[in-house]
Parts: sequence; C-alpha cells; structure tokens
Amino acid sequence: MSHTARTPELEKRLHLEVDIAAPELLGDVAEGIRMNYPILGGRFTLFTPSAEVICGTVVSGGYDCFLEQHDGTGRLDAIYSLKTDEGELINIRNRGWLMLTEQGQQQVKAGIWPIERTDYQCHCTPSFQVALGRLSWLGTAVLIGDVFYPSDHKVIITCYGLT
Repeated sequence: MSHTARTPELEKRLHLEVDIAAPELLGDVAEGIRMNYPILGGRFTLFTPSAEVICGTVVSGGYDCFLEQHDGTGRLDAIYSLKTDEGELINIRNRGWLMLTEQGQQQVKAGIWPIERTDYQCHCTPSFQVALGRLSWLGTAVLIGDVFYPSDHKVIITCYGLT
C-alpha cells in the first residue's frame, strides 16, 4: 500500500458570464462598506466529469453582497440560481476574495472601475444545491474559480474542479 499523497489536477468545470446591475449601497457596517449587486441574468456552460456539456441561463434575481473591508480587500458572497436549457435548477453560493494591488487601490479610490486585470486578483469557491439526478455530482464538487470584471456590468467566472 502506497502512503504518498496524489497531487490533484484541475479540470475546467464551469464558465459563467453574469450580468449585474449597479450596486445598491447598504453603507458602512462594522467590517467595512457593504454594497449589493443585483444579478440580472447571463449564460453558463457546465462541463461534467463524464464529458457532457450542459448550457443554460443565469436566473435574474440573485445578489452579490459585496463587502469592501477596512484593509482594502473585498469579500464576495453571491447567491443566485442557474437554469439548464433542459429546465433543471441549480442553486449556487459563490464566496470569494478580491485583492487589489497598490495601484488598483488608488484607482478604485479615484472612482475607476473596472481596473486593469494586472491590478487585482479575484478568486471564489462556489457550492451548489441540486436535485438528485445527473447533476448530483455538483453537490460534492470542490471547485475554485477565477473572477474577471471586463466591465462594470459583467462578471466572468471560470471554475476548475479537483480531479
């Protein structure tokens, strides 16, 4: 019996293009400044472990409750739903961190957004709730995501699963 750990690999599992509205400012809270970004819709592509490709829409109505912390880091906490083209619902909760470079922090303070990709890192860890069936694997999937902001009204998230 081998006692060496296997190094996990990453496989692309999910690509999301999410349309968001301007933030609704909740205001100052104990941890920083809270703003809620309404999720308006979008599209997704899911790549299953069995090599099936499933497409669908991002359902309008969720929120990313974003917290800009006192130290300048951002905390994402988005809850929304996806609907496959076959009509299956997928609930998703996506938590993550936004870290800005010094230059990125200066740009954001000056009211500039989005900023250059080189001036921030944003990563997330989605979790899912699905009905029993062909999407059940999502309930135990361990995914990490890379988050990109190409405009102030769009978020692109690419998630990779451990294999």
